Amino acid sequence: MTAETPVSRTLAMWTLAWAALAFDLVVIVTGTVLDVIGPPKPFDLNTQLVNVFSVSIVSFAVLGALMVARRPNNQLAWVFVGIAFVHALGYLMASLAGYLVFRDPTPDRTGVIFAWLFIWTANLHYVPSGTFVFLLFPDGRLPSRRWRPLAVLTLVSIAGLAVGTATLPGPLVVFTTIDNPFGVAGPLPIALAGISFLLASGCALASVASLFVRYRGATGDERQQIKWFLYGGALDVAVVAVTVSLGVSLTSATVLASGATIALAAAAGVAIFRYHLYDIDRLINRTLVYGLTSAGLAVAFFVGVVVLQAVLRPLTSGSEIAVAGSTLGTVALFQPFRQRAQASVDRRFYRSRYDATRMVEEFTARLRDQVDLDAIRTDLLRTVAETVQPALASVWLRPGFSHPRNDLRTPGR
Repeated sequence: MTAETPVSRTLAMWTLAWAALAFDLVVIVTGTVLDVIGPPKPFDLNTQLVNVFSVSIVSFAVLGALMVARRPNNQLAWVFVGIAFVHALGYLMASLAGYLVFRDPTPDRTGVIFAWLFIWTANLHYVPSGTFVFLLFPDGRLPSRRWRPLAVLTLVSIAGLAVGTATLPGPLVVFTTIDNPFGVAGPLPIALAGISFLLASGCALASVASLFVRYRGATGDERQQIKWFLYGGALDVAVVAVTVSLGVSLTSATVLASGATIALAAAAGVAIFRYHLYDIDRLINRTLVYGLTSAGLAVAFFVGVVVLQAVLRPLTSGSEIAVAGSTLGTVALFQPFRQRAQASVDRRFYRSRYDATRMVEEFTARLRDQVDLDAIRTDLLRTVAETVQPALASVWLRPGFSHPRNDLRTPGR
């Protein structure tokens, strides 16, 4: 067998990430439909229409897919994708369980299994969102080898919570009218779940602390990225502290936790887009430009077909000349459409670059009509100062054209 090439491997990873996003969206729609058409439920767990659970899934899935598109080998990107995928599965299982369990007086066996799966798999996305996301931000690697034991302990806590929750005897959490079909009698399950929860909480605090360690050694944009992400981390820690100390019910705790993960994803998004982490802003720019261009060309093509067919029908007797003409016209419109879409996207989403480009174009137009060297020098330095904003801008002239005032400091620098 031939070894897989880096290009094909990258394409496969990119496809997998976006397929996971598509799956998550399908699951959300499916779960919503099941909630709407299903029977009333005896618990207060709102999963209808747009809610914090679906928003949390989409925010992590979109962020992960965009990161994979730029850095397919980045572990943090796949953590985001995995969290969204597992959360989406849990969302679907909760909806299926609610539909199957409560439609008849006797709970459906399949619905009971779905309810059991939903309960213990929640640990597989809530714990990583409060640990590995912090531990791997922003470059997808641990701060150093000394943090490996923390990663191992986090995995142990996840496994312990999953097993402990899955084997707790008595009524299932949230689905309190159903007894755990796989419950184990005795104190072992509750002890395992309790110890694992304390371990997971400690790992979450240590993971947040790892960001402070990174922050102390970071400079420039990375320092700002971590600062924004710490804002989201502080909210996550506050939510855990409130739910534990005040004894908030589990259904309310899940809503709070999902809301906190949305804030976390938003903080990561700000760090990525505002400070150009992974250059994702370029990907978004191209996506918007070519999306708008494609939409405009599609409209132009179909309008052209309809109009030309109406005009030429008496002459062509239903031939394909209208389609051919519309195709040629659409091809000719591609570049003007793309330029207009690029200008629109830059003006709306990348205003500073748009203003800088416009100022350079205005300077170029003035330069064609300018012959005075001093005026050109002054205009050039002013344009550089307003667009690039350097601490110091200078113009070098050949001997014989030098001028004693050939530099300009940017105001306020």
